[in-house]
Amino acid sequence: MKKRKFLVPMLCAAVLSVSLFAEEKPAQETAPKSEMNGIRKLEMVRLIAATMPGDALKDWMTQGALKKWNETYAGLTQSDGSSAILTDFFSHALVLAGPQTDLSGIYAFYNPLQDTVLLVQTDNADRIPRIEDFVFLTGSDFRGETLKEKEYPQALAPTREMLDAVLLKNTASVAKIFHRDFPLTAKAFSLSKYREQKDSLDKIAFQAGFRFALLKKFTLPEAGAAAETAGEIALHLWNSGLPELKKYFRFPAGDATMAESYSALARNVRASMFPVLYFQNKQETIFGFSSRLLPELIVLVKVSADGKSKPLFVALPLNEAFVTETGALLK
Repeated sequence: MKKRKFLVPMLCAAVLSVSLFAEEKPAQETAPKSEMNGIRKLEMVRLIAATMPGDALKDWMTQGALKKWNETYAGLTQSDGSSAILTDFFSHALVLAGPQTDLSGIYAFYNPLQDTVLLVQTDNADRIPRIEDFVFLTGSDFRGETLKEKEYPQALAPTREMLDAVLLKNTASVAKIFHRDFPLTAKAFSLSKYREQKDSLDKIAFQAGFRFALLKKFTLPEAGAAAETAGEIALHLWNSGLPELKKYFRFPAGDATMAESYSALARNVRASMFPVLYFQNKQETIFGFSSRLLPELIVLVKVSADGKSKPLFVALPLNEAFVTETGALLK
């Protein structure tokens, strides 16, 4: 990974009217109460699926959907119901809500770290919306992008673009396409368009595996110093108040606004921020931290190899309002 600066902080001044951490809907559409209730329920199930994916999917899917899932994706889950890929997917998945009726609804789970999308159609007759149909895709397939042979998704290997810009642009594009294909005002909807796409099981498993391989470097002897630094950063993210954050970190253009917003987060969210990204070269190391309780926030920390400067702190919000406003500036 080439030495690169973060881009998004330079754009934040242009979107100060956008809440950094609040979950909001794009300005052009207002979500009805039924949709908001649905998305809260889906967030609850997401957390359960992150803890015990096999059992959660059994309870969450209709019999027909579970049969279809097992025919294609049973290999992602171990015999005891555990699944490293699905745990990681649901832990860091953003929930997008589409059109809803009393009988059915459309949602998307997008994991920007794996760059994978799970589209679901729910049966809304039950108290908790049950999955009756689904399509699991890579982000590039969902966005209609074509990767060249032996080319990695930029979210996993950001060699051409800056990491924060890649995460932001991917998320903004997924949200835009999702709402284009499934507008809140739609009365009839299905996943038929995406069901016709070629199965992407191998690509989904590859992208998750590649991501794990990068994180596994933490366990190697040569990564001892990086692991120690990550632990030190984590302790500050968990325990430090705003004065301590300002003392330990530096900020783009010296603006600590994002640190102020971060320090105001609930303590249980801050205490569950763990390393989820790790990129290193001769000049610098970039760590990414996130919590399964608030996956729409990723804290990126850049540490220079020479140790002459404080770690650079960038809070990257991936809620829909922020990515919609800021993503437009990256085009």
